[in-house]
Amino acid sequence: MKRFFFVSLILVSAFLLLVGCQTTQTLKSSITTTVTSFTSDVDPELYARVPEDQREGVQKAESDMKLLEEKLKLAELKKDLASARKESAGYKQDLAEKDFKAASLNLDIVKLEAIDRAELGEKEKNIKNIAKLKTKKHESEGDRINIEAKVSIAERKINDLTQQIKEQEEKIGGMTSDVAETDKTVSEPPADETKDQGTPPAEAEDEGKTEEPKPAE
Repeated sequence: MKRFFFVSLILVSAFLLLVGCQTTQTLKSSITTTVTSFTSDVDPELYARVPEDQREGVQKAESDMKLLEEKLKLAELKKDLASARKESAGYKQDLAEKDFKAASLNLDIVKLEAIDRAELGEKEKNIKNIAKLKTKKHESEGDRINIEAKVSIAERKINDLTQQIKEQEEKIGGMTSDVAETDKTVSEPPADETKDQGTPPAEAEDEGKTEEPKPAE
């Protein structure tokens, strides 16, 4: 029986390592698929022929779209995190139920052993009942190992998603600052346009002067 649990533990550890890597890759693939499902209705070849000086507002619109794209990814990550937490809670409930069942079986076992020690009831029947209960207890312990593996997978998934959300929020924060700086630059007119186009004060003053006539000799 000890050998069985040792082998089970090794198999579960290997399973956790494999599933953990697959879980992270699956999450990234799922989010990428959601974002890339939105396609543009603009012909890229036609737009490529538009002169640079006639692409007014395009840069800002592209920046806005990229920012919202990252916010969409963040929303998907948070949704997956909520699902992972719910899944983990369900497995933990299953684990608690298995522990309760094991405790119940253990109580029956020690009671029957006490009866047998006191030489009460039928000896052969007592031994068979004790063996039957111990078998059920071992089966329950085997089920518990499988549930523990599921809990570990769910917890790893939660940790991965939490880290990804943190990184995504930092990325969005940096992009928000860049977009704000771009908006500021676009809204400010060029420096040349703010200069006074009138006649310089010095020249205006010279033009306002009247040349005095020279006295007759």
